[in-house]
Amino acid sequence: MENLFSLSRILELIEKGGIVMYPLLLLSVISWVFILERLLNLRLSAFLPKNLNEIKVLLQKGDVEGAQKVLSINDDAFSSALSLVLDEYIKGNRRKADLMALMEGELSGVVPAVEKNLMLLSAIASLAPLLGLFGTITGLIKVFSAYASVQTEEALRLLAAGIGEALTAAATGLIVAIPALFAYWIFRNMGNDILNKIEREARDILNLLE
Repeated sequence: MENLFSLSRILELIEKGGIVMYPLLLLSVISWVFILERLLNLRLSAFLPKNLNEIKVLLQKGDVEGAQKVLSINDDAFSSALSLVLDEYIKGNRRKADLMALMEGELSGVVPAVEKNLMLLSAIASLAPLLGLFGTITGLIKVFSAYASVQTEEALRLLAAGIGEALTAAATGLIVAIPALFAYWIFRNMGNDILNKIEREARDILNLLE
């Protein structure tokens, strides 16, 4: 049995679905690149230091300088923001409101990193069905054109081709859109959880400062 995903089968489907299949194929490739990128990079460990518990223990003991040394070996945004906050604390600014404002300002750049490529996935999920609908319409145009043909056999051939193009384009649009939309909501929820976790950890750490 011929492999459903063989190159010849894919080329046959592209030819059958009409010209709209080419942008749909491109959108599919782009969406899966974005999905793989988010799977690799959207992790809590990429935004919070692995030694966060050690930092909390040091701050509970009042060892702010020791916490600073531990933070210096990290390269994540949270550690950089907390390091600046502790610098301000060591300089004598002990107001929690000022420290929290500084922390939030430094962490504002985390949001775009967490939400990276999500809007593009949403756009692909919206655009792909519209392209499929466009392919459906062009296929139906061929169907109606078939009835204008003077030769019955030619009309039947055009009828079959038009219906095939309409159904193939519509199905492909959904095949491209559904994974993109599903991934968008999954990654959006994951991103919200990460941002909420970062906010809680920031508040917990600032509450440890006496």
